[in-house]
Amino acid sequence: MRRRLVKTHHRLMTLEHGDRVLRALFDRYISRDFKIIFRGILAGLKGEELSRLVDLYAEELLGLRDVIARLIAAESPDDAVTIIRGYATVDPSIPIFEKTQDPAALEVEIDRWFMHGVLRALRRAPRTQRQNLRSLLEPIYLKFILTSVLRGKIWRLQPRDIWGVVEGLVEEPLKSLISVAIEADDIESLRRALSVMPKGSLPPLGDASTLASLVASLERGFREMLVFRARRSFLRPFDEPSLPIAMVLLLEEEVAQLVAVAAGIEQKVDTNILIESLIPLT
Repeated sequence: MRRRLVKTHHRLMTLEHGDRVLRALFDRYISRDFKIIFRGILAGLKGEELSRLVDLYAEELLGLRDVIARLIAAESPDDAVTIIRGYATVDPSIPIFEKTQDPAALEVEIDRWFMHGVLRALRRAPRTQRQNLRSLLEPIYLKFILTSVLRGKIWRLQPRDIWGVVEGLVEEPLKSLISVAIEADDIESLRRALSVMPKGSLPPLGDASTLASLVASLERGFREMLVFRARRSFLRPFDEPSLPIAMVLLLEEEVAQLVAVAAGIEQKVDTNILIESLIPLT
């Protein structure tokens, strides 16, 4: 299913030659493989065991098999970090993994590289298309910014280190709000800071009362928002430039949900719990 998704995305890139945003989104498959392999290395897997964790079809299409081959052959987690940062980095002076020793911190660094690519592509998109494209991809952008800030607080990073993670990505209208969120001392102060986000840009926070539950709430809420906006793209004129991107985003969510359901069935998760975890795609 993932190979079909990658193949469809690549075909759309070929048909929509010059669509920088579609190309930037393709890097999500590369970043996903980086994360999976790194987690495998931390779990003590090597060689063939690591190779079985990922399908390198996306890397084959981009000519990046050598990068993944070097990562799989890494002698230690530190070597793996060096290889990943050698490819997927924007600013090597943000080494939050070393400060936290949490693999999720390196994943934030990888996502930071991915988001820089997407924003760069958006800024170079034709002016007439930019507004719709930004609206469609806003949940991906805001999810990264807000969950990175919250995770930085969970890791007890200094405010300057948290700001360093999102610096260069936070656009002018949000800078003061993000600064307040970074400096917030407790969960209620954080919720107040988030409550003044532009209307319609933030999903419901529910009754989340801890930083971890707030992260989970935002991740789920932004996924739902992204699916909703992707579906809404098909109500616009047929030549709407966001359609290929919306199609890819919906296919990606479809694959993720099918994989999650299959894993849940295998692990004998209650059917009602599996159903509640699904996000409507139509």
